[in-house]
Amino acid sequence: MKKFFALVAMMILMSSSIALAENSIKATYFVVNCNESITLREYPSVHARELAQIPLGQAVGFIEDVGDGNFSKINYDGLVGYVISYYISPNSPFRDATVVNCRQSITLRANPSTYAREITQIPLGARVKYLGVESDSFYKVEYRGMVGFVLKTYLQLD
Repeated sequence: MKKFFALVAMMILMSSSIALAENSIKATYFVVNCNESITLREYPSVHARELAQIPLGQAVGFIEDVGDGNFSKINYDGLVGYVISYYISPNSPFRDATVVNCRQSITLRANPSTYAREITQIPLGARVKYLGVESDSFYKVEYRGMVGFVLKTYLQLD
């Protein structure tokens, strides 16, 4: 009887080791190419059940490309699932930028328009976090915890 339980325990350990190996993280990737978040799915299909929303710029554990390369298996905060491969990259979408080409400051706006509400002024030479391209004329940035939009001509990306 002891041998039977030992055999059962060994089989359980082997099967859990195989499952762990199938989900081992090979690299750190980042969510890119989206406005706010992407969907983590139960299996590699846009019709699969949603497990979570993963925000832009979030680091995830890349496990493997799946099938034809349109989906990737990832680990996000302990959840293993699938995302469309286009939306993850080994390169972070966030970079620093410097305010240039102005006399004193530029305007951080609530929307990507020169008519949008002013959030604050950002001084010449200040560093901001580049969050992406919003339009042909505006970058989305973060400055001192405030997120808004600035004209592209006033930023130099690192």
